Formats: sequence, C-alpha cells, structure tokens
Amino acid sequence: MRNTTVRRGAGAAFGALLLVGAAACGGSDRADKETGVPAPRTAAPSAPTPVPPATPGPGVDRLKALALAPGESAGPYQAGEPVLDEPINESYEVTPAVCAPLTSLGKAGHTAQAYAHTSVPGELTGVGTDILLRSYRDGTAADAALKSLAAAGKSCAGGYTEDRMLAEGKVLTVEPVQAPKLGDAAQAYRIVVQDVKEKNLSLYKYLTVIRSGAVTLSFRSDILDIKDFGAVPPEIVTAQWEKFAKGSGASS
Repeated sequence: MRNTTVRRGAGAAFGALLLVGAAACGGSDRADKETGVPAPRTAAPSAPTPVPPATPGPGVDRLKALALAPGESAGPYQAGEPVLDEPINESYEVTPAVCAPLTSLGKAGHTAQAYAHTSVPGELTGVGTDILLRSYRDGTAADAALKSLAAAGKSCAGGYTEDRMLAEGKVLTVEPVQAPKLGDAAQAYRIVVQDVKEKNLSLYKYLTVIRSGAVTLSFRSDILDIKDFGAVPPEIVTAQWEKFAKGSGASS
C-alpha cells in the first residue's frame, strides 16, 4: 500500500483509482512483539455518554489552529501539507446509505460548520493517516454524528459498496476495535477492503473518531501493503489530541 497523502493526492490529480477504508468502533490494536502477529481484537464495553454541551464548536480559523500543522511531530511521524482540502473519500457515495458514516462522517446527516484537514504521510512503506477535525453547531449535533457512525458499524459489519467515481470499491468487513479513552466519546474500527485490481487480495484500513464537546477528531489510516498494521498509530492520535486539548481546554 502507500501513504494516504500520496494515494489520495494522486487520486485527485490524475483520477486514479484509490481504495479508501472505513473502519469502526474501537481503535488501538497491538501486534505481539515476538511474532509480529496481531493480537486478538476486543471492543471495549460501551460507557455512558455524557450529556453533550450546547456550546457551539470553534470556527474554521480556530479549528485549523487546533490541528497538527505541517512539520509538527507525532512520535516517529511528521505532519505534512495535505494535497487536497479534504480527503478524497469525502466525495464517495455509499450503498447502502446507512454505511456512509464509515466512509465519511460528513455523510452522517449532521453537517459540520467548519473543518480542518491534516495529513501524516507514510513515506510509501509506512502507515499514512488523514486527520479531519469537524466543528458542529453544538455537542448534541456532534454526538448525533457519532451515533450514526455506531449504527453504521453494527449494520455494515458484513460490508458495503463505495462508488469511487471511476470504480466500484468493495468493503468486505467492518469490525469494532478498542477505542482510545479520550474525549467525551470515542469509536474505532478495522475495515477489510477488496483490492480493485487483484480481487483475491484484502487490504486493511483503520478509523478512529473522538468527540470532545462540539468537535470530532477523525483519524483514517492505511498502508501500501497487504499486511494488517493493527491500528491508527497511537502516537498520531496522542499528538493530535494533546494539541487539541491544550488549545481548547478539553479534558480526557
């Protein structure tokens, strides 16, 4: 596989076929240090969701200031300048429609008032990650978007179809994995996608979404390889969360 920025930038510039993953409810899956084999995945039990605040989310300028900026480090990774204003998967259509939030939280039926996009490239052989911060009119709208995502995770476990403009992409399975204990609520998913050209090959992608008040932080990772890399890199999640929390006063 390849890093997210390269894949999605190339897709926009040349109309190439891209595979965009959607993943689901949980997030941090680790591989056994001795064997390199991913450990069994278990979803953490759901905790009661706090009552969302009525406070509106930040505007676009403030939201961009809370996102990782190009050049900032996240463990061994470094944020870069996104090729696109938003990830290419944001334009995909999904069948059945209930599965759409897994491809884009923007299709959850709850429109964000502002967003900020950051890309963390994987340098061809590593994991690439798109980060998208969305600001909603209030915490209730942001919470409703996450509920739509949870519903999609349950309804679409057996897969769904993405219309990627020049090709039809097949999502084979969606599986909840353990989400980080951050923000007011969080979900994470592992998704298995059928390769567009080699139908017998499966590709792996991960999605983690955190809600804090009226803001959602979405992390979508993939790699230019057929291996299961186990999770959205936790260093990226931690670095983005810490910058957001420090700038917004959010608590984990």
